[in-house]
Amino acid sequence: MNHLEKQNNRFDQFKYINKFEQEVSVLIAKYWTCIYKGRSETMISTSLLLISIFLLLYITEKRRFLNTVVLGLLGLYFFSTVISHPVFLPNEQGIVSKMGIVIILGSFPSIMFVLSIATFFNSKVLLEKEGRKVRNLMLAVFGLGFFIMMIWYVFVIFANIENEIWHILFFYVFLIFGYTMFIYTSIMAYATLYHFTPIFYEPNYIIALGSGLIGDKVPPLLASRLDEAVKQFQKYGERPYIIVSGGQGHDEKVSEAYAMKKYIVDEHHIAAQKVLMEDQSTNTEQNMAFSKKIMDKHAQGKKYRSLFVTNNFHVFRASIYAKKAKLDAQGVGSKTAFYYVPNAFTREFIGLLEMYKWIHVTVFLFITLFIGLILRAYV
Repeated sequence: MNHLEKQNNRFDQFKYINKFEQEVSVLIAKYWTCIYKGRSETMISTSLLLISIFLLLYITEKRRFLNTVVLGLLGLYFFSTVISHPVFLPNEQGIVSKMGIVIILGSFPSIMFVLSIATFFNSKVLLEKEGRKVRNLMLAVFGLGFFIMMIWYVFVIFANIENEIWHILFFYVFLIFGYTMFIYTSIMAYATLYHFTPIFYEPNYIIALGSGLIGDKVPPLLASRLDEAVKQFQKYGERPYIIVSGGQGHDEKVSEAYAMKKYIVDEHHIAAQKVLMEDQSTNTEQNMAFSKKIMDKHAQGKKYRSLFVTNNFHVFRASIYAKKAKLDAQGVGSKTAFYYVPNAFTREFIGLLEMYKWIHVTVFLFITLFIGLILRAYV
């Protein structure tokens, strides 16, 4: 094959990817145009529908992962209506305004750059204050992902890449990355909403969840939970019982429950008989299940309600475990140092992914199948 034929083949390949990108662009242009044409009526009806679905789910059961997805879809829809503004909306011929091109092409790498810098800085502060532990590097891994996506985006979009494999592969990674960020932001938004939702009932029991000891001492993170539990106890006229929940780790001299009760009695001068101990649990799921057994026995067949106290970043995931244990309990979050929250919430996010892993695996497989069909069509 001579040089001219090779050049022609490369040109033909480049036409395929251009055709793919043009078809996607036209579809997007038609979508935005349809939105704009019926903007007022469509936006109101769709918004009301999504809000109604969310409120129905939220009022009937707040401790549900589906709520986060619906809230995320609601936010995504509002974002799409903002993007459909005439400032950069494609016209009927699919032509995007100059402002639209700047926003569409420039916003993604800019956001990725800012997020990567922010995550690296937060990880640096966390390592300095909390020590060099693997779990404290979780946010830095996300930051590295942001940085790689930014570089890859600039490379694919602005470099003259003729190989369609690169474009389709980037599209595949972008879909996975986009889905992950959609779930992350949805959980973050809903967890914040759940944290600030007031509790309108008086509990009979207040469950304080353990988080680890240093020897036999209560560290600041756990102390914040116990302080909040006492605050709730006093809020309800010191009528509820406090249940301190946590077993003994291999590096702990006593059970968490013992140290927690001692802290409450010694530091806050609460009567020892008002503090019940659950000293067998080793994780949040067991905290809820074992505490329920204690409350069932203590209540002696009477109906009761409870609330649990944990750190603010942990409240939503803990609430799902409370629901799983069939506890009639909502959560209250204690304050956490701001520098600690992003990394801790990222661990919570990973924990929630693991809880519903088969849903996410299914989505991943659908995306993979979709990209496989594109590869078959264009390669």
